[in-house]
Amino acid sequence: MILIRSLTRSLLLPLICAVAVLGLPTVPGFRAETPPDQIKAAGAIPLTTELLDKMDKFIKSVSTDAAAKAELAAVGKDPSMTPENWGNVIAAKCPKAVEIFKASGLTPDEFGKAIFAIMAVGMSEDMAKSENKTIAANAAFIAANKDRVDAVFGGFMMLGDTSSSAPAPSP
Repeated sequence: MILIRSLTRSLLLPLICAVAVLGLPTVPGFRAETPPDQIKAAGAIPLTTELLDKMDKFIKSVSTDAAAKAELAAVGKDPSMTPENWGNVIAAKCPKAVEIFKASGLTPDEFGKAIFAIMAVGMSEDMAKSENKTIAANAAFIAANKDRVDAVFGGFMMLGDTSSSAPAPSP
């Protein structure tokens, strides 16, 4: 019985993961539509090199400020936080982080919109074919700046880790 359960898990888990990663749209004849909130996030703000520079500056600065990093980690656990209210919640509950946003020439709202745009574009190959000029431009920008965008996004993801073993974002 244990052997059967183990085999089922070891064979079924990779299949489930593959479907989750690849998604059902890879099944012939099936095409899922991109959710409206993902489309909205993908075009919420034009992604530019200047914006990416400011985001990178913020991430590097906040990574060295334990209090600001702790604020962001704590508020990140708030289940009521959404892409639409992320900037407002950060502005209201994270005074140390807001100081760093200001010093970086960025608002929490701009940063949030950019991070969610990066995530949304990354979730769908169809974004590059969008008729919305901002979404198509964002997809092209991400493709052209993949390594830099990945580094900024990775640095953002590491902000939630308040342990001392968390690596600093790459330069």
